[in-house]
Amino acid sequence: MLPGKADNSAASASLDTDGSALRSNSESEENGPACIAIRVSEDALKGHIAIHPPARVGGGDLDAGFVLRCWRDSGLDPETLSHATAHELAQDWNRSRAPVPEREVAESAHPPVPGESARMEFLVDPRIGFKPVDQGGTVDFRNLNLIKPVSAGQALARKIPATAGIPGIDLYGRSVPAPDGADIEMPLGANTAAAPADPDLILASVAGVLQLKGGLLSVSECFVVDGSVDYSTGNIAYGQAAVIRGDIAGGFTVDVGGALEVGGGVGESNLRVGGDVLIKKGFLGSGNGLITSQGTVNLGFSSNQTIRAHGGIAVEKESFNCRLLSRAGISVFGALVGGRAVAFGEIACRIAGNDMGTKTELEAGVDYILQENRQMLEEKIRELTGHLARIGVRLKDFREAYRARKRFTAAEAKTLLALREVQEKISAHLPELERRKADITGKIRLGYQRGGICVRVERKVNPGVVVKIGSEVLRIQEEMAGPKVFQYLQGRIRVQ
Repeated sequence: MLPGKADNSAASASLDTDGSALRSNSESEENGPACIAIRVSEDALKGHIAIHPPARVGGGDLDAGFVLRCWRDSGLDPETLSHATAHELAQDWNRSRAPVPEREVAESAHPPVPGESARMEFLVDPRIGFKPVDQGGTVDFRNLNLIKPVSAGQALARKIPATAGIPGIDLYGRSVPAPDGADIEMPLGANTAAAPADPDLILASVAGVLQLKGGLLSVSECFVVDGSVDYSTGNIAYGQAAVIRGDIAGGFTVDVGGALEVGGGVGESNLRVGGDVLIKKGFLGSGNGLITSQGTVNLGFSSNQTIRAHGGIAVEKESFNCRLLSRAGISVFGALVGGRAVAFGEIACRIAGNDMGTKTELEAGVDYILQENRQMLEEKIRELTGHLARIGVRLKDFREAYRARKRFTAAEAKTLLALREVQEKISAHLPELERRKADITGKIRLGYQRGGICVRVERKVNPGVVVKIGSEVLRIQEEMAGPKVFQYLQGRIRVQ
């Protein structure tokens, strides 16, 4: 390989608009058969050639040797441009004597290879991971385990260190450095530590339950109820993870700071969970049950209840007449019938609605927390605007009374001052509320304009289904055979 150095006597060079080197044959080739324009990418790893008519006519046919000489005279390594490629370019010119558009003709055979960034390898995976176990998409939640027990001293994860970059060689024959992979911090949370003899290995400091929260591995003690939560136990309040082997009876409250695993079903109960939720059977009642989770919610089936999750919601079988609210995505592996499903990401189900035309609202691309905050602001603005109008009426009455009597009593003057003070406070506060509402509305609008927002139905979409993305609403009037995907494209809901 020849070391690359520009030969200013053989070729001139300038920078193209993208910052790459642009070269053409100089006066030594003015009498040549054609003008060879050479452009080298900014990183000098790719070369391009275009052919233009010569400065003077009558130079004869172009041959590969002339092209290769121009390449070499530009300071480029002659081994990087093959004779076959140069011959093909010359033939293209000779056939028509018309300009040959620029094309890529050379690429470094040894480009720099960036190092791989460090990553974590879980030896005990703290996440819930499941896939359909058959082609029909069935998921057996009863064989899932949300609670991952570990013993003191057990190896939990290992950091795979970053690797060094491998330098390359550019078209000039020069060495090109490659960046090393980025390092990462060890995700050490509560009750975890690096192994004394191996700083890349994470061990559990105590026996407990492994969790991944906020990107950190932690081990916490776990509260276990061997039976059901009912009158024999009362309500449950615990700051960490909990396992309930049986059911949670209606009317009871479970409030835990970590993950919650329920081996049975949940009735008309109120669950407040600081981590992920796994209910191996169902969540059903008459409409007063509520699950609020800071993580994901996974359950067998649901009926007439409300689920609010910061993570995703996955239902093994059907969801009937529920309010499913997720700041991630919603997956129902059976029928999603009735009620309302709102997700910041994708909503997917096997069947949407039913043959009876039950109204089923599916809204994708919306952060339900932002939506609720906007509704509260709108209610507050309406309340204050109405109050302001009533104050205006009272003040008008005072003015009319003053015109009639030419004086106020002490009590009337005190009331008048108080009304004017409240009027000023409301008038000053309303613009701020409107600004906050506009800010939230802007964030909501950005949400449904993201890529990948859709409603996906595998088998059938029934009449009565309402698909909403952003400000667009699509009401299904006739049965649609699946698979169907509803996407927000160019300001409209498109069906594919």
